[in-house]
Amino acid sequence: MKRVAFVGLVLLVLALPAVVAGDHGKLPEGQAMASIEVSGLSCGSCCTKVETAVAKLDGVVEVKADYEKGLTEVVYETSKTDVDEIVKVINTETSFKAKVAKETSS
Repeated sequence: MKRVAFVGLVLLVLALPAVVAGDHGKLPEGQAMASIEVSGLSCGSCCTKVETAVAKLDGVVEVKADYEKGLTEVVYETSKTDVDEIVKVINTETSFKAKVAKETSS
């Protein structure tokens, strides 16, 4: 048991510089992440509605809506879609209103 704890501690120490430097959130080449403010999200069903609409877009890698924060985080391939298209889908295919809060690319 002591050996397992020691190995875990070594791995933590080795990973710590990358976490502190912010490398843990680095996107692969050709991908971007957008934080999109979505007004009107009030429950899990609202989030599912937004996630389902956005996930249908070609190039969307990951989408996660959070009604408590009023944000939807989307990782997407920049060669297949863009943040304007994502916002457009939310605004036209759901009953919510969206606007870009932040965009980060690789």
